[in-house]
Amino acid sequence: MKVLHLNSEKSWRGGEQQMAYLANELYHEGVKNFFAFPEKNEKLIQFCKDHKHTAKFLSFGGIQLLATIQLVLWLKKNKMDIIHTHTAKAHTVAVWANILGAKTKVVVSKRTDFPVKSPYKFHHKSIKAIICVSNKIEEITRSGMHPKKKDLVCTVHSGINIERFNKDQISLKDEYNIPEEKVLIGNCSAIADHKDYPTFVDTAQLLNEKAPERFHFIIIGNGPDEQKIKDYVELKMLKNKFTFTGFINDIDQKLKSLDLFLMTSKEEGLGTSLLDAMICEIPIVSTNAGGIPEIVIHEKTGLLAGVKQPAALCDDVLRLIDDEKLKENLITNAKKQVIDKYSKAHTAKKTLEVYHKVIHED
Repeated sequence: MKVLHLNSEKSWRGGEQQMAYLANELYHEGVKNFFAFPEKNEKLIQFCKDHKHTAKFLSFGGIQLLATIQLVLWLKKNKMDIIHTHTAKAHTVAVWANILGAKTKVVVSKRTDFPVKSPYKFHHKSIKAIICVSNKIEEITRSGMHPKKKDLVCTVHSGINIERFNKDQISLKDEYNIPEEKVLIGNCSAIADHKDYPTFVDTAQLLNEKAPERFHFIIIGNGPDEQKIKDYVELKMLKNKFTFTGFINDIDQKLKSLDLFLMTSKEEGLGTSLLDAMICEIPIVSTNAGGIPEIVIHEKTGLLAGVKQPAALCDDVLRLIDDEKLKENLITNAKKQVIDKYSKAHTAKKTLEVYHKVIHED
C-alpha cells in the first residue's frame, strides 16, 4: 500500500507530530509512506531524511492552484493508493487534484472542532473517509454532512509515544532559576488564540492573590499570540511570576518538572499535550473544550471547569494541590488510560483499518 501524506504547514506542531507517529507506525505494517508539503518546513524535511521517506515540495498559497498542478503532475508519475490529508489546505488541494484528473482516493484527518464550512469539499466523490481525532469532532462534522455522506465520518483518537519520556530528566526549576519550593504550573501548547492563554493568566492572577508566594507559572512553546500574552502578563503585574521558555526541543527531558498541567483552551480537537502530561504523571486541571472531556474525565483522570472560568479553574488547582489522595488517584487512572487507549500504535492500527476499507470498497 502506498500512502501520500499531504500537509500544508510550514512549521511543526501537534498535527505534524501525529502525522509523523502515524507514518512510522504504518511503515512497520508494510505501508510505503510519501510526503508532500511546503519546502519551508525544515523539521518535516529532516524527519523525511531521518526515516528515508520520499518528500515532494508543493507551493501552497492563494487558491492553492499551483500546489494542485504540482500534485497532479507528481501523481501521474507516482501512483498512490491513498492521499491522506492532514490540514484543511491539504484537503482543498487533494479535492482540486482529483477534479483535475488525479483519480486518487482521499482520506481526511480532521483535528479541529470547527463545523463543516465547505460542504462541497467534504462531499466530493474522491473523499472516502473523514477521520476525526475525537468523538466530539465526529459529532460536529457529521452534523454538517449530507445524510448519505455521514457514514464517511469516524473517530480515531490521536495517540502518543508512551516511551518518549523515559529519559534522564532536566529540571526546569534549575534551568530557569525557579525556587524549588514553588509549585510549578505550566502548559506546553502553541501560544495561539484557541488555547486561550488570557484565561491561563487570569487563573494565575487569582492563585497569586490567594497564595502570593506559593506558585510559579511557565509557558513552554511559541506561537502567534506570544507577545500578546507577555504583554497581558505585564498588565496584570505578574511578570516575576511567569517564565516563557519559547520552543523547547528536549521537552521529553523536561516536562516531568511540572507540578501541575493547566489547560485553558476554548476550542480543542483532543489535546495530545494532555496525554503527554498523563504519561508523565502530572496532575491536570483543564477546561472542558472540544474533545478534552474524552480524555480528562472529571474526578477520574483530572479536574474540569468550564471555558473562560478562571475562578473555577483556580479552585480546582487549589483543591488538587492540597488533596494528595485525589492527586494520586487521578495520576494513576490517567496513566493507565493512556497506556490502554492512546498509544501511537493503537492510532495507527485503527487508521490502517480505515485505509483497508477505503481501498477495498467499490
